Amino acid sequence: MKTRAAIFHAVGEPFEVSEIDAADPGPNDVVVRMAAVGICGTDLHQVKGEFQRPTPIVLGHEGAGVVEEVGDAVTTVRVGDEVVLSWAPSCGECADCRAGRPARCLVLNRAIGAATLPDGTTGLSRNGEIVYRATATGCLADRVVLPERLALPTGSAVPLQEAALLGCAALTGVGAALFAARVRQGATVVVIGAGGVGQFVVQGCRIAGAEVIVVADPIEGRREQVLRLGATHAVHPDELRETVKAVIPAGADYAFDAVGDPETTMLAFRNAASGSTTMIVGLPAAGKRLDLDPIDLIRKEKWLAGTLYGSTDPAVALPILLEHVAAGRLELTSMLGPVFSLDDVNDAIAASLAGVPGRVLVAP
Repeated sequence: MKTRAAIFHAVGEPFEVSEIDAADPGPNDVVVRMAAVGICGTDLHQVKGEFQRPTPIVLGHEGAGVVEEVGDAVTTVRVGDEVVLSWAPSCGECADCRAGRPARCLVLNRAIGAATLPDGTTGLSRNGEIVYRATATGCLADRVVLPERLALPTGSAVPLQEAALLGCAALTGVGAALFAARVRQGATVVVIGAGGVGQFVVQGCRIAGAEVIVVADPIEGRREQVLRLGATHAVHPDELRETVKAVIPAGADYAFDAVGDPETTMLAFRNAASGSTTMIVGLPAAGKRLDLDPIDLIRKEKWLAGTLYGSTDPAVALPILLEHVAAGRLELTSMLGPVFSLDDVNDAIAASLAGVPGRVLVAP
């Protein structure tokens, strides 16, 4: 099968949009025609050289589209179904998958590191040479062939451009608040970073009933956006400490680092109260290390933890998020940023690197 895809070769080089070969679907595979793909921070790590994956590689893992073809053994979706892509298929056999945490699956994480599907293949090539897949997905393309487990039906509940956000940013951010930290009613919260994931963390905290949500981000447009989404205060990081002292002098009950850099993690941790929970949500660049005095954890009985992909099974979380959307509690429309064609993928990457307030999308 032929498909057009955006191929990343090396840091500093533009993406190349080219026709490549995709393996025909097997009995448990589906073909999805992509309608929208979000540019995620994980993609940008690769673009900036902060992750080292084999190249040439097709990036993209946050997307939505329409099922065009299904294998003989596929049972969960049909041709014509609108689906959100999940980058964390469950192998169904390891301890983490049996515990309902497929994002922790060892088989999956080995595949992500090798830039393949979980079975060790990529199913993509050009001129006889292997083309790799980012995050076990590689959906910056017109059409993708994927295991059935990666295609989660939406029931056409939301437009496809909005549905794309549910595939990663929403599951990660809302899940961090609702399923990982389990923010309680009336809580106080600090969120570091107001990009796509940070904006969904804010929404998750609002849905949970947080009373005070203080957000720090250096970009004014993003600060304005989170105030519309439920933040009670939005400030430059340099103003955070003063704001927290004024609004929640004892510190926040919950703190979230939606960036993932050690400095932003410590900024979140320092503004959290005794007995608080600090969640690392954003992915750090490879090789980064956190310098932490453990007495800070012990003396104030603080919890510091990480959360991956909302700390739950995407197949379980997606219907919950769709319920919140239907009830008007979870906002998607205003989260959308500029939309670019596949041929303009380099402009999309540039816009995302520049920090535009909304999620940058590519519509193949």
